[in-house]
Amino acid sequence: MATNPASAPNRSLQFVYATMAILQAVLVCEFLFDASTSQVVSDLFQLIDEQRSGLLLAELFALGVLFVDAVVRFDQLQRRWAHCIGIAFFVCHWMFQMFVHFLSSSYLN
Repeated sequence: MATNPASAPNRSLQFVYATMAILQAVLVCEFLFDASTSQVVSDLFQLIDEQRSGLLLAELFALGVLFVDAVVRFDQLQRRWAHCIGIAFFVCHWMFQMFVHFLSSSYLN
């Protein structure tokens, strides 16, 4: 009996990966830019700060999904090293955010 090969990446995994990339870019911009220059940017960064715990939990779940997908379908990925390096960057950035959030919530409040 022939078994079906692992399915090709579907739209939902591509959407999760793209969403994580966009979110990481926005969060890096939060550290680099001064929010007082624009009210819209200030409101966006304030919303992110208010929802930081939920955002970190959602990122952790998305990272778990991406990691398990990369492990299961490693041989079928076309650009496997770029994909894995991207996931490693997401994990490192998540750990940095978690560390900063822990310090902020523990010592500064």
